Amino acid sequence: MIHYYVLEDQPIQQRRIQQIIGVCRLFDQPAQLLAALQADEDPKIILLDLDLHTVTDAGLSVAQMIRTFDSMSPIIIVSTHTELLAASYRYQIAALDFIDKSQADGQFQSRLRSALHAATNQLALHAKKTPEMVTLPSIRHHETVDVNEIIYIASNAGASHRVVIHCQQRQIDLRATMKAMAALSEQLIQIHAAYIVNRNKICCLDVKNHTVILQHQISLPYSKQHFKKLQTLLR
Repeated sequence: MIHYYVLEDQPIQQRRIQQIIGVCRLFDQPAQLLAALQADEDPKIILLDLDLHTVTDAGLSVAQMIRTFDSMSPIIIVSTHTELLAASYRYQIAALDFIDKSQADGQFQSRLRSALHAATNQLALHAKKTPEMVTLPSIRHHETVDVNEIIYIASNAGASHRVVIHCQQRQIDLRATMKAMAALSEQLIQIHAAYIVNRNKICCLDVKNHTVILQHQISLPYSKQHFKKLQTLLR
């Protein structure tokens, strides 16, 4: 069962959203919302206003805090401050949609229903993934990780033959070669001498800037030798 959480400090807007969603948990204080989210292990969809108690971008900071413990729940921003759309990418919160609540009721309802449908599908796809457990090539200890949780792997520039595995909710630092890491799973592909990515986390290529855009607005450079492979992968 999906739970819906709404952070909105205006009662009129709370009722407006509640009429569309139905049963949901309403909050007007970030601390209360964050505590409730951390206590709820069920799938959830989160709606955030940005302007909270006269602080225009407070919702972006809340979203950033949510991502420190929950990287999967879809976040939908509902705000009149459309000028903050670009800023939402800099915060790397992976918002699913940005809906202008100053729209007429019919347009607002249509946009929000569409966003909720997309969020539900996103949660369903994640739930269907079969874990692919691999043993990391560490000399000192044997640790397993689900490949589906890996976003990307980076070589540690400050230490020879050390890599940092960036997962959904943690980072793993270990002694290993990039070649050994890429060989762990077909999901993992090398895009640069210093980077390996999970192919299922790729959103698009930014050809102009020679970067791969991953989930959560993560941007990593790719080298020319890997460009054709990436193009083929994303067709």
